Amino acid sequence: MGLRVGGLATGLDSNALVDALLALERRPLELIQQQRTEVELHQSLFRDLNTRLLALRDAAAALDNQTSGLSGPSFDEEFLAYAATSSDETLVEATTTGNANPGSFDIHVDQLATVGRRISVGFASSTDILFGAGETLQIDHGGADPIAITVDAGGASLEGLRDAINTDLNNQGDVRADVVYDGTEYRLVVSGTRTGEANDVTVSGTVSGPGGGALLDDTLTQVAQDASFQVLGLTVTRPANEISDALPGISLRLRGVHANPTDVTFVDVARDDEAITEGLQTFVDAYNSVLEFLDGQSGFDEALGTAGPLSGDFTLRSVEQTVQRTLVDQYAFAGNPFNSLGELGVRFDDDGRLSLDSGVLTTALDLDPFAARQMLSGDGTSDGLMTAIARALDPITEAGTGSLAVRQDGFEERIDGIDRQIERFELRLEQREELLILQFSRLESAVAALQAQSNSLAGLITPSRT
Repeated sequence: MGLRVGGLATGLDSNALVDALLALERRPLELIQQQRTEVELHQSLFRDLNTRLLALRDAAAALDNQTSGLSGPSFDEEFLAYAATSSDETLVEATTTGNANPGSFDIHVDQLATVGRRISVGFASSTDILFGAGETLQIDHGGADPIAITVDAGGASLEGLRDAINTDLNNQGDVRADVVYDGTEYRLVVSGTRTGEANDVTVSGTVSGPGGGALLDDTLTQVAQDASFQVLGLTVTRPANEISDALPGISLRLRGVHANPTDVTFVDVARDDEAITEGLQTFVDAYNSVLEFLDGQSGFDEALGTAGPLSGDFTLRSVEQTVQRTLVDQYAFAGNPFNSLGELGVRFDDDGRLSLDSGVLTTALDLDPFAARQMLSGDGTSDGLMTAIARALDPITEAGTGSLAVRQDGFEERIDGIDRQIERFELRLEQREELLILQFSRLESAVAALQAQSNSLAGLITPSRT
C-alpha cells in the first residue's frame, strides 16, 4: 500500500475517497469469499456424514459374522454373544470371546502357576559394605542370558547388590530384586516376574552371607511352577494362570486351589441376550444418527421456509435410498422363519426412525437363534441383512476411493481454485489502490502548483505601498 497524504492542497479527503472506491471494487471478492465459506460448510457436512455412515457400517459389520473384507465367514461369532459365569470366582474366573459354545463344564484346580523366588539370609544392615571386590552373583531366570554381577573395587552393600541386579542389561524386566526388612534383619529377595516352571529363578556365585556362610535361606525358597487343573476329565498345564487356549472362546483365570480332590467349580456358558440387544441397539442408534443428519441437512423446514444446506444434493439422495432400500429388503433363506429386521424387533417408527423391542428380539432368539443369525449374515451364497448393509456402504465410505472421499477431493479442488481467485483479486485490489493513491497524489501536486502560480501572479498585480 502506498503512502497516503490527502487533502493538503485540494481539501478533499482523498483517503476516504480511495477507501470508498476500493470498497465498491471489493464486493465481488466478498462474494468469492462467501462462496469459499459455503464450500467449506459443505465439506464439513460431508465429513460429518462420512463419520456417521462409518459408524453405521461398523455397527452392521459387528453383527454380520463376516470377515472385515466380506470375503467369507468370520472366525469369531459376532451376533450370538455368550457370557460365562463361575460358581466360585475366588477360585476360577471365566469370560468369553467371540466363538464360545453354550454349555457347562467343571474345573478342579490342583496348583497355581507361580514365580520363582530366592531369599537371602538376614543381614544387620542394608547400606554397609558387605561384599568384597571381585565377588560374583549369577541369576538364571529362563531368559537367553543370565544376569551376571561382579562386585567392583569399592565393594557393595545389600542395596547396591539389589540395584546392580535391577539395572543389569540382561535383566530386561525378567527379574526383580528388593531389600526387605523383616523387623529384625534385612534380606535380599530375588523374584522372577514370569510364572511357569521354565522361568524359575536360581542364584549362584561367590557372594556369601554373614561370616562367609551361604547367601540364601533355602527354607524360604519358592520354586516357579506351572498351573495344573482338570477340565472335562483332562489334566491341563500352562505356565500362567490366565488361560485362553484350553477351551474355544473361553478365557479362564485361576485364582485359588481346590481344598479337596473332589471339589470342582462349575462354569456355565449361556446366550447373553443383553449383549445381543446392545449390538442391535448400536446399529439402531447409528442408523437414526444418519437419518437425523439427512433430514436436517437436506430437508425443508416449513416453519422457517428454508431448505437445508445440502437440499437436492444427489449424493445425499443416493445414500438415503441405498440404506433404506437395503433395510426394507426381504432376506429369505430356506427353512428360516425370519426374513426381515422387524421379526427381530427392529422396526420403523412413524417418523422413519428405527426402534428396538428387546422383548420381540428375545422371543425370536428363543425360537431359533441360529436362524436369526443367518438372516443377518447370510448363508454363504446370499448376503444377510447386515452383510448387505456393510457391502452397500463400503463403496460410499471407502477411504480414498469411496464416493464421499471423491466428494471431499472435489471440495479441496474447489477451495484451492477459489483461493487462487482470491489471491489474484487481492493482488488487483492492491494494484488498484496504489494507482488511486498515485492519481490523487498527482492531483494534489497539480493543485498545489496552480495555487503557487496564482499566488505569484497575485503578488505581481497587487501595487506596492510607499
